[in-house]
Amino acid sequence: MKILRVYGLGLALMVCAAQAGADAGGWAQWLRRQLADLPASGAIAAKVEADRAESRALAEPLYNPELNIGYENSAETTRTVGVSQTLDWSGKGRAGQRLGQVAAELAEVRGDKARARLAATALGALIRFDAARERLAAAREQEQRLGRLIELVRRRERSGDLGRVDASLAYLSLARVQRELAEAESAATEARVTLRRQLAVSAPGRPLPAADWWRPLDGEPDPAARLAASYDLRLAEGQLALAGRAAERDRKGRRTDPTLGLRVGREGDENLWGLDFSLPLPLFNTGAPEYQAALAGVERRRALLEKTRNDLLAGLEGALEDYRQRHERWRQWQDLAGPPLADSSELLERVWRQGELTTQDYLRALDQRLETRLAGVALRRAMQLAWVHWLDQSAGLERWLQQLADPRSAAGFPPSADHQGTTP
Repeated sequence: MKILRVYGLGLALMVCAAQAGADAGGWAQWLRRQLADLPASGAIAAKVEADRAESRALAEPLYNPELNIGYENSAETTRTVGVSQTLDWSGKGRAGQRLGQVAAELAEVRGDKARARLAATALGALIRFDAARERLAAAREQEQRLGRLIELVRRRERSGDLGRVDASLAYLSLARVQRELAEAESAATEARVTLRRQLAVSAPGRPLPAADWWRPLDGEPDPAARLAASYDLRLAEGQLALAGRAAERDRKGRRTDPTLGLRVGREGDENLWGLDFSLPLPLFNTGAPEYQAALAGVERRRALLEKTRNDLLAGLEGALEDYRQRHERWRQWQDLAGPPLADSSELLERVWRQGELTTQDYLRALDQRLETRLAGVALRRAMQLAWVHWLDQSAGLERWLQQLADPRSAAGFPPSADHQGTTP
């Protein structure tokens, strides 16, 4: 019989974990669809397409053929038609193609970064909206509980069980909670407006995943390993490569290209043909200053790349450490306050009704319970925002959403018992 109970408990836990994964997956799919439908996503796609077109323009041939038509009326009338073409002997076109390839890669990275920033901003708005709604619910619950208390106090005061002081304390507590309620309502309104701006909805279509999912799902993260995936580092590396290709183009641009032409026609009653050849002589404008400036630009980009690498690694380490600290504080709040908070309100009211707790102590306990619940809301919000910041810095947000959309593909599915806890 004991074995059957253990088996049943394990099966129930598996079903709950699968349901939690389905909820998280539905939320991730909803968010990705919502982001894809945003006008800002369309603007990002249009900007990427414009940058691609500009990169293709860099790769186009430099010179087009020219059509030449001549007419001369003298002793003999001369009519000619010809074609001339400047030859890219110095390889400027090939340098332009390589420059265009690097520019196209940069356009893709910029687009990926813009989409990730849009997702992180929208996710932050969802987190703040959820926290503001929880805060408002806690304030309203406190107001309702104090309202019921005042009705009980009035009846007990009329029957002589309570004095005037207890009634006054209840009124003062209800008046004091109005400030918290007003601030919570204002914060909820502001969060709703922000969500409308960022995600074009007044309320999320799905609830946020449980706090258990706001963590690494595929092993312990490593800032050094995630550095290479950073959008800013990839942009800095691309800018260095772009500067190098531009310098190569400017070096080849110092060499002049000849123009070859062929013409045919008639002079009087005689046929004629001719060849034209021209070559610019770089006697005055040699292109040396432009090439030197391009080389200096390469060195500048190289130095900026090293600075960016150091700054990003420091930022990644700081973001991960901040998340770990906030997650630990949230876990400790769950362990310390989660279970007592779940049934403390009914227990306190029952003890007060039985006369084992004074009205003053009861009101103080209710205030402490509200503060504890709001502390849990704030800790959870800070933990979730820190997690999003880490994902944004490490270019892992899209991967995390994919794992939520298909939870069984993540190494951390289902969430272990160590991560389970009470959500305030």
